[in-house]
Amino acid sequence: MTYQVEHLQGPASASRLALLSGVDVSTHDALVEALPWLADHLEGDRELATLAELLTQVATEAPEAAQELARRLGSEAQIAADAMGLRKWVLHGLQHYRRDPKRRLNHFAWSDPRVFADRRTENDSAHLLAHRDGLLHYLDGFGCHKHGIELHNPIHPKLPQPAAAVGDEMIRMPRRCDGVDPSKRALLYRATMAHIAAHLRYSPVARLAGNRRPRLLAVMALIEDARVERLMAYEYPGLWELWGLFHVATRETAGFDFAGLTARLARALHDLTYDDSNAWVMEGRTLFEQVAARDLYDVAGFDRIARELSIRLGVMRLDAPMHYRPSPVYRDDNSVLWDARGTTPEDEEQKPVIEEVDVGSQIETPRDFDLSNVDLRHRFRYPEWDHKLETLREDWVTVIEIPSAAQKAPNGSKRFNAERRPRMRGLDRTPDRSIRRNRLPEGDELDITAAVDNAIEQRANLAPDGRIFRRHGRRRRATAIVLLMDLSASTGRFVPGSFTTVMDVEKQAAMTVAQALDDRRDRVAVHGFASNGRNEVNYQRIKDFDEPFDAPQQARLDGLSGGLSTRMGAALRHASTALDGQDADQKVILMLTDGEPSDVDVVEDDYLVEDARHAVAAAASRGIRTFCLTLDRRADGYVRRIFGARNFLIADRADAFAGKAGQTLVRLAAH
Repeated sequence: MTYQVEHLQGPASASRLALLSGVDVSTHDALVEALPWLADHLEGDRELATLAELLTQVATEAPEAAQELARRLGSEAQIAADAMGLRKWVLHGLQHYRRDPKRRLNHFAWSDPRVFADRRTENDSAHLLAHRDGLLHYLDGFGCHKHGIELHNPIHPKLPQPAAAVGDEMIRMPRRCDGVDPSKRALLYRATMAHIAAHLRYSPVARLAGNRRPRLLAVMALIEDARVERLMAYEYPGLWELWGLFHVATRETAGFDFAGLTARLARALHDLTYDDSNAWVMEGRTLFEQVAARDLYDVAGFDRIARELSIRLGVMRLDAPMHYRPSPVYRDDNSVLWDARGTTPEDEEQKPVIEEVDVGSQIETPRDFDLSNVDLRHRFRYPEWDHKLETLREDWVTVIEIPSAAQKAPNGSKRFNAERRPRMRGLDRTPDRSIRRNRLPEGDELDITAAVDNAIEQRANLAPDGRIFRRHGRRRRATAIVLLMDLSASTGRFVPGSFTTVMDVEKQAAMTVAQALDDRRDRVAVHGFASNGRNEVNYQRIKDFDEPFDAPQQARLDGLSGGLSTRMGAALRHASTALDGQDADQKVILMLTDGEPSDVDVVEDDYLVEDARHAVAAAASRGIRTFCLTLDRRADGYVRRIFGARNFLIADRADAFAGKAGQTLVRLAAH
């Protein structure tokens, strides 16, 4: 046993265990005690270091949950064998129960860490998330704008997946497509979205379920499914064929139990060419068509059909099973139709009780509200890239916008004088490839048309023109720029070789850029950020796009001070969102920083660097150019990975930093 434990220990795991000990001694001790059992499931030093990193991350947010997980490793060491599955399970618990410490602790103490171990489930989940944006647009086409799409909470791979469920603002989809060929998954998603849209458009939702039996509720929902699909198909005929792909129930495949008969009835109501040997199924079709011929909007009439059919199922001693799922597979669980609160069914006649109230004596106008303890700051949630899982952690980071306090310009500050506006040479007119000046006596390229005309004139013994060149024209293109300042604690240090702090250098660069740009053509914003873990990325707007760079904005800039850490990816995503709303020929984020990304709740190597790289790539896909200007002389390795080989500049002197910022903008505007 000692030998087995020794093969786990090495420099990587030793450093990570020491870090874990500094964060939470109890979790560290529990992990060390579990090492003899983990020896059979971990291959060596690197895997133990990865496990210690994961426990450190949990310990920074929820020490009691980390302790429970470390203790479980002593009795359930096999859960550490699947590193990717364990990582997903841990992150799921931290994200979904971030506001409920009791449920979070229960997740780490009792939930099954193997719920992410099934590769088929994970493949289907990734496939659905990759199609989510397209499905949201598909829903928009049906007029359903307010719902998002998420996955159900994970369950054990051997248990059946729940059906899709519709909430007030969220549609929960199953993580695995059971019983569906992988090639038809995209069609299944569309069929589900269209069916849900039919409910949202035509169904009376949140009806009081009261004391109706589950059997009656299930049959009423089945009839309602058929009714709204019939209405939807009148407006969108192509949906009928799409839904028909999944109506495959027959006597042989479905059987004679409750689930089987309801699946066969669902097919009979959809496919009028389908004949079923069961009398209950065919009677259900007959009753449905009778009411449908009169009025498809007669909800009460269809409810009466459901009651009759439910009574006959009772005679056959068939009840809805505990985990009944409507068929076919694209249909939701119909929870959107019912409200389980209350004891009286909605369709029973109720007379409202009206009580007269003396308004003057009963209602008092509130006078004073104490808002001193209310946090009025705006919050924005963004994803974060996990390079080990190669996936986005949805809604993982919270960006908090700090309101800009009204400040007076400090004494001795340099007030901006409009008549002395500095000018960046080269920004006024930059080359533009969309503009070509032809038939020039000299230029950068040969004008083919002019050259051909010249040759023709020579053959005709005419004097040639001689102007056979062209070059690109110049114009001033409108640019929207976010100057993003790193306001972390490290900016309070002195720049090597000077008595100037990094913060002062950044302020001077921001001042130079904000004053030099022409606000009639360019839209420039000066923003700053610093972080204190993923739940608190503080973001400050020193100067926004629609503001002049006058005394209040200069006072905000002068009043900045450094503190906290540098979660760069979240700040880049928020700056990209700010640029999305700007109308400009080109959009630019110019990052001013002095070091690589870091934060108090991250101990994994390269995690925040890879996240920032992903944020830069996401910005580029939206037409936003990102450039970094840094004072870190050792930055070449990480800034090259984050921003690309041509999108960074390292300033080696404090007095050159502001000038480099101006030169960078000229360079960016020329592209």
